Amino acid sequence: MSGIAGIWNLDGRPLERGLLVRLNQTLAHRGPDGAGVWIDGPVGLACQLTVVTPESVGETQPRVAASGTVAVYDGRLDNREELLELLGDSAGVGAGSPDLDLILAAYERLGERVFERLNGDFALALYDAARRRLLLARDVFGVRPLYYCRRGNTFLFASEIKTLLAHPDVSARPDDEALAWYLLRSWTIHSPTSTFFEGIHTLPPGHFAVVTEAGVALRRYWDFDPSKRIRYSSFQEYAEHFRGLFEQAVRRRVRSIYPVAVSVSGGLDSSSIFCTAQSLANRGAGAAPLGIHLEYTEGTLADEREYVADIERQYGVAIERIQAASTSRLAGARDAVWRLESPGGLLIEWDTMQRVLETARQGGARVWLSGVWGDQVLGDLGYLLDLVHRLAWRQVWQHLKELPGWMTEADPAHFRRQFFRALVRRHVPEWAVPALRCVRERFWPSREEPAWYSGQFRRRIHGRALRPSSNGFASTAHARSLWQTVSGNDVGYCMEVDGKLAAAHGVEAAYPFLDRDLVSFLMAAPGEVVTASGVYKAILREALRGILPDTIAERRWKADFTNDLNSKLERDSPELEACLASQPLCVGMGYVDGGALEEELRGCRRRLSGNSAVRSWRVLELLGLELWLQVFFGERVRACTARELVFEGR
Repeated sequence: MSGIAGIWNLDGRPLERGLLVRLNQTLAHRGPDGAGVWIDGPVGLACQLTVVTPESVGETQPRVAASGTVAVYDGRLDNREELLELLGDSAGVGAGSPDLDLILAAYERLGERVFERLNGDFALALYDAARRRLLLARDVFGVRPLYYCRRGNTFLFASEIKTLLAHPDVSARPDDEALAWYLLRSWTIHSPTSTFFEGIHTLPPGHFAVVTEAGVALRRYWDFDPSKRIRYSSFQEYAEHFRGLFEQAVRRRVRSIYPVAVSVSGGLDSSSIFCTAQSLANRGAGAAPLGIHLEYTEGTLADEREYVADIERQYGVAIERIQAASTSRLAGARDAVWRLESPGGLLIEWDTMQRVLETARQGGARVWLSGVWGDQVLGDLGYLLDLVHRLAWRQVWQHLKELPGWMTEADPAHFRRQFFRALVRRHVPEWAVPALRCVRERFWPSREEPAWYSGQFRRRIHGRALRPSSNGFASTAHARSLWQTVSGNDVGYCMEVDGKLAAAHGVEAAYPFLDRDLVSFLMAAPGEVVTASGVYKAILREALRGILPDTIAERRWKADFTNDLNSKLERDSPELEACLASQPLCVGMGYVDGGALEEELRGCRRRLSGNSAVRSWRVLELLGLELWLQVFFGERVRACTARELVFEGR
């Protein structure tokens, strides 16, 4: 959770130390263990350091190698032993060396190829004075954020966008195309380098950037291999392999000299993480985790306390319970948007998650483990297409009948719709997809699609479709589908938002289900094994038998927070209407149609009720857009002329 930043005056102008110090101060919340600044002529690197792992105790950054190469780093390496073996005894590093010392030593030997040897969560900047180049790198899933921009002859990078905006030459505007994709395509991020700020880019996960006076070149340094296959003779062998990798994923993330907090909802994913961490602690392989349970009203569909009690009984521990936020969801929303730097920041449970994170911080934790992304890596249905291609129609039908029994809160027809949609998409030529989308939008528009976005805003992406990612040959439809999920632009964006929320409370977020080795295994194993016999997350349930309480291993439903969200927004309607009713910037800048918005607001309370949360999410994204515009562009926008505020004039 350290914060890193840097400036390079590409025309050779000496860098003002005070400017870099001021930019570094915007990251102070990311580094309680000291600030460091290094400057050499036109180049400067800075860091706000957080100490977490045993090897980072006593570390200082920026770090300067004997060759003159200097680096700053935010991260955790998971394969230190491999690097130490590679480097041998002559590199001047050992088992107690900080991660960054290992990376610098490996760079001296491997050059750019060093990045393909790094496994973990990290963001890294390395200035090679001898070659006059700056290298930026980010981990495979994008857990640690890293942004960059160029203004004239100045190149800047930082862990957060607000640091770049603090530079006097950076005057960002909203990126209208990125906003259109996100707001009109169900929170889709259309480009791997997109942010919502024009001219400010995010480094794509799994890539490094080579920055020289001539420009910026992006290169992928590592990718999953969806052509790889793992085949065993029994389900038990797959489950044992999974168990070993999952334990490793958790063990890597609890390697801390401070307590480690784990969100424990009582669901399958978060309970698996906590119980595995507790089991490791009982075997002397780590410290006992700090469990935190967010408790909702008893007897509702969001109430999971009975499962948490089962964990406590099995392990003889106490999991701290905190009440879900009952205050206005809009209280502190502007501050949340500022911290998260996104119009979609309000879509996460930021109001309740702040309670969890603050509890973790008060408990002394600097690492917070979450079960997020368990659904995505374990619940992919692409394997059904593999069964179709093998003409195993009977098995497909059996799985489609069994799956609803393990997710009883879902519409039973959901799985059939997902399957047939994937089947059609797989066999429709790519050139026909945009036309089919246009037909669907014209004749079968979504009933949940909000009417308030303006026609000119909609036309930015009307009839356009994102091309699916591809990575050469995939051995199975399951591997291809999972690869597209974990390599999609949305993963990096979600990591950025969640990570910044955690950093605002002094902890770093970690996700055991987004472990490179674990995901590689799941991609190589048959999908019908991951969901054996149509049992949702069958491999996780089987692998952790004895670790999980039986009640959780056999659990067949997920908590539903729809009523909680709807009731909160219904109660907040007057405040919400007031925010959007008085000359909102989203209308003035052309994103929203004022007349349609006024009509929608009149019936806002009535439309927020019901068994669906989609309407509430749409309202939250609209509110997030307005607050984001106010927080980051309000004063600048009011100073613009009317001509500058229309899309065609930008």
